[in-house]
Amino acid sequence: MQRNKKIQDEELMVDNQERIQGFNQELAKQVEYEIAQRMFSDYFSNYLFENSLNPIVIIRDEDFKVIKSNSGALEIFGKEIVGLDFIELFSDKKNKESILEGIYKARESKKRQSFKMQLIGKNNQSLSAIVSISLFYYMQKVDLCFTFVDISDIVNLEKELNDKRAMLAQKSKMEEMGKMLGNIAHQWKQPLNALYLLCQNFKEMNKFGEINAENIEKYINIMLGQIQFMSKTIEEFREFYNPSKAKEEVCVYQEIKNILELFYRLVDKGISIELSSKDEKMQIFASKNEFWQIIIVLIDNALEAIKARIQKGEIKEGNIKITCQNKQGMCIIKVGDNGGGICAEVANRIFETYFTTKENGNGIGLSMVKMILEKMRGDITFANHKEGVEFEVKIPLHRG
Repeated sequence: MQRNKKIQDEELMVDNQERIQGFNQELAKQVEYEIAQRMFSDYFSNYLFENSLNPIVIIRDEDFKVIKSNSGALEIFGKEIVGLDFIELFSDKKNKESILEGIYKARESKKRQSFKMQLIGKNNQSLSAIVSISLFYYMQKVDLCFTFVDISDIVNLEKELNDKRAMLAQKSKMEEMGKMLGNIAHQWKQPLNALYLLCQNFKEMNKFGEINAENIEKYINIMLGQIQFMSKTIEEFREFYNPSKAKEEVCVYQEIKNILELFYRLVDKGISIELSSKDEKMQIFASKNEFWQIIIVLIDNALEAIKARIQKGEIKEGNIKITCQNKQGMCIIKVGDNGGGICAEVANRIFETYFTTKENGNGIGLSMVKMILEKMRGDITFANHKEGVEFEVKIPLHRG
């Protein structure tokens, strides 16, 4: 019995040893697998880190020393930066403040922080970049990871686009100025003629000894009224020419009324312009200069269409109706005419830059109007009716 028990114990011991050996072998395989996985992961991470198209920098959170950077960072900073104080790499005070503020926000929110920066890169080359800061957890420590995305090409394209828009705006304004000068010359004929006749009357009255204090006061007041009108006209023209785009409170009805009185008081015979508003005090917050440009383009287009129809004998009289109203927080301005409307073939293209149906047109006016309105968070649409077309302009109201 004892011998049998001894044999059983020995067999059990051998069996346990075999199990332990098998377990150790399995554990060794698992460890080897884990090590291989970790090595592959580290290799893959390092590969991605080094070969990233974007510069990457990792710094210690406690002292901002650079502990790792890739080859892309060398292109920005122009030197090896491992071991250096990351904050001191930025000479510009504003950049230092942006970096420190980003670090603070990343720590507090535990979320990635991104912002734009202007940097001086290798060979003193200026570049624009989006900088992202995120927390980097490694071996129970928290570091800070910075990535830089060069957006210089995008910024340069935006600048080029803005320059082209400014050039188009100026070109459009110059075209409208030419028309306005023609209107001013037309408007000035009447007051200049009145001044001439008043001077002639003075001369005759002096000749016959009829000048007295009452006559002098009367004639001087008439002259001053004519001169003030001419002065106001040229002052408003100067204001329109001024490139300033400063925003201000603009009373829509009053400004359109001013435009009509100053530049369209004496339109061609047989053409009338009517203005009405359901709210004469509503305001928008915009550049008065740009608002004038919108209204002048729409009125001039309507006038040209009407004159063309009159010359062809299609109509005898022209009419432009301008209405203003306050609707659901928007200022709605409608400019309608009996100029014949817009044909279906070109309806989808009238807001395209350089597209025109006029013989001597440049195709800038309406495209510039749409561009200005989009900047104001507004819009412009149109609809044909029986005799012509009606443009509808929407601009957010100013709530003060």
